[in-house]
Amino acid sequence: MILFDNVEYDNFFNPLCCKNKRIYYECILQLIEKSKSVPLLYESDARDTLILYLRNCSYAVEDEVASSIADENISSKKSENENASAILRYFRHCGWISEREIGRSGDNIATVMPYCRKVIEAIERIFNRDNRAALTNHIFSIYDILSSAYVADHGRTHRPYSNILIPVTDNVADLKNELLILKDSIRSIMRMIIKMTETNELGQFLIRDEMLENFFNDYFFIKKDGLIPGYIEEIEKMLRKIVKTDAYENMIKEYQSFYNTDAISAREVVDGQLAEVRSFISYEYVKEMLCLNLYLARWIRKCREIVVNLHLKLSVCTLLIIKLRNILKPTGSSGRLLL
Repeated sequence: MILFDNVEYDNFFNPLCCKNKRIYYECILQLIEKSKSVPLLYESDARDTLILYLRNCSYAVEDEVASSIADENISSKKSENENASAILRYFRHCGWISEREIGRSGDNIATVMPYCRKVIEAIERIFNRDNRAALTNHIFSIYDILSSAYVADHGRTHRPYSNILIPVTDNVADLKNELLILKDSIRSIMRMIIKMTETNELGQFLIRDEMLENFFNDYFFIKKDGLIPGYIEEIEKMLRKIVKTDAYENMIKEYQSFYNTDAISAREVVDGQLAEVRSFISYEYVKEMLCLNLYLARWIRKCREIVVNLHLKLSVCTLLIIKLRNILKPTGSSGRLLL
């Protein structure tokens, strides 16, 4: 892996593991945003951006030796101008911005490196992005990508392994992660409720807690919206039929050519990836949703216990319990839960 094999990246994560990590993180965000508004980011513009940020920064600069080179360390005793220059030097040392190179303007270029940009964007996407529609977006993406295999001369069919199978497996992996996050959310909610001893605490939690609201927005949409079961059913059908398409045969040929392997080995790999996707859509997805139903049933019982034990009425809790019980009822002639 390039991260561990290339000595240039030995200090790559250092800015995120020191006393001033919040300042460094905000600074690189500022540089990324600035680079979006200019054709090429020069050192003078980057320095001005950091100076402006440091003047309005809500975090206090702490004295530390983040680098063995004194000019790369920021300090509360230095001016904003000096600290901005030190940050740029430190970012270069850690591989976050490009090495010194004179541009057309005569100033040094200070481009944010691609790997740094991707890591920061990934952190933002994981921790700060609004993920309320992530589950359904992955389901829709899987459906749309698979549908392209059945469209004559669709752009994706020219390289079906790279443009159909890989994106589908990536979306399935992301969908698995989102379901785990959803499950972890209800576990966290359960832990918090178990610690509560007063009805007022529970009421405030139900009304104000953002995690609770986000969880039920995701869960109720997947559980009750008629679109999602229909999409899942269509995805299952397409996965069963795809082995009869030209796109499937071309997936094998593309894999065989790209990895310089024989046809039998290529077919085994493609079949294995398709089988993994089918297994998740047909079995694991249903299993995970049933697990969520179980967690919610426990959550309802705990809410009821708190109300009963304290002999008090909690209208918001009662209404929520009724709503959840209606949602959790199995439907359909087969007895299978409509997820």
